Amino acid sequence: MVNGIRRVSVERGYDPRDFVLNCAGGATGAHVTALAREMGIRKVLVSRLASGLCAFGQIISDVKYNYMAPVAARLEGAASAARLNDLFTGLEAQGRADLARDGFPPDRIGVRRSLDMRYVGQVHECTVEVPAFDIDESALDRLKAAFHARHEELYTYSEPQSPVEVVNVESAVSGTVDRPMRTAMPPGQGAHAALIGTRGMIFDASGQRHETPVHDGARLGAGDIVTGPAVIQEVTTTIVIEPGWTAVLDPAGVYVVTTAEAARPQAAAAPQAALADA
Repeated sequence: MVNGIRRVSVERGYDPRDFVLNCAGGATGAHVTALAREMGIRKVLVSRLASGLCAFGQIISDVKYNYMAPVAARLEGAASAARLNDLFTGLEAQGRADLARDGFPPDRIGVRRSLDMRYVGQVHECTVEVPAFDIDESALDRLKAAFHARHEELYTYSEPQSPVEVVNVESAVSGTVDRPMRTAMPPGQGAHAALIGTRGMIFDASGQRHETPVHDGARLGAGDIVTGPAVIQEVTTTIVIEPGWTAVLDPAGVYVVTTAEAARPQAAAAPQAALADA
């Protein structure tokens, strides 16, 4: 799972230590702090309904269609600009028609554009998101600048003097759905009120056994603080709070789990290691 986190962070040019790790799935709460610690992440979000988070997310997610068209064109000249503009316009017209058939009015439809670009002669391209605007010859410089910036973000260098070519154009056309109202949990009575016993647990390779408090999540309320080592038993998931970590139940029904520890020294080397694996 650490490699999965690296694929969506390090390999896209992002440092995972700059982000909060959101936990989904019924079993993830049992080891999510270990994953975060391995990546140098210091804050984790765990929903009380983590096991149903994917299903919940599906019913509140926007409806999105992705359309892609291959194209081999250098970012040079009016003809190239017109070709790109026509491709985007055609893809988005198809997307708007498909969403209209799904029942979305025009004011509920949005568009996001991206291009797969590379320097001429390169084997691999990178995806660059760009605003939706009319593309004419004067706008090609904006596309080039966006590519140079993204290339430098990913690979630490760019070549503004080199010609740039487009491999694919893509439009993501989305229909916006209504969002549910946010949950508001009542204040809790303190973690002690939810304590239901203890359990012997081992948290690291030392094999040292910790007598660990176990809390009934149904008895916890907004603002209650559970300090690790601890276990929180919810109806559909179990959350393990490692030593050095603290969980606070937010009024929205999400545990905010944090650690005061600094990022581990090896986390600084993770980007190089992840790119090497790739």
